[in-house]
Amino acid sequence: MSQELDVMVLATHGAQVLITEMLTGGWQLLREKIARFLRRDGQETSSRQLEMLDEIERSLPEASQADRDAIQQRLVRQFAAYLDRFPEMADELRELLPTKDEASSPPSTMAAYNNTNSQILQSLGDIDAGDGGINYGVPSRKVER
Repeated sequence: MSQELDVMVLATHGAQVLITEMLTGGWQLLREKIARFLRRDGQETSSRQLEMLDEIERSLPEASQADRDAIQQRLVRQFAAYLDRFPEMADELRELLPTKDEASSPPSTMAAYNNTNSQILQSLGDIDAGDGGINYGVPSRKVER
């Protein structure tokens, strides 16, 4: 059971990376690695798989979030089925996918000059302006619920 769970975790990570790379323009760099990874299915089958992935990459930017979720689930199932047939390929898939540390970009730096009497915000994540916007030096307008 543990091996099945590991396969699903790896398949999910693989699908997430593919979707991310397709949306951020990195698919062509990853495409060669995926082609080598799919080699166990033979040239004809792996070519069909790459054509399908290329089509997904072309359609993904205009896809709704629901469609993107469905595509990701499809890719998870395909990776899991492939790893079920060829369990020895799990290590190779792990090697070709970036880890979370590698996938995250280094923190950006920001400098502000000539900003007397103004505020500078720097965030490594989302900023929630709440109900009334971001206000400096005034009480929060956010209503407690």
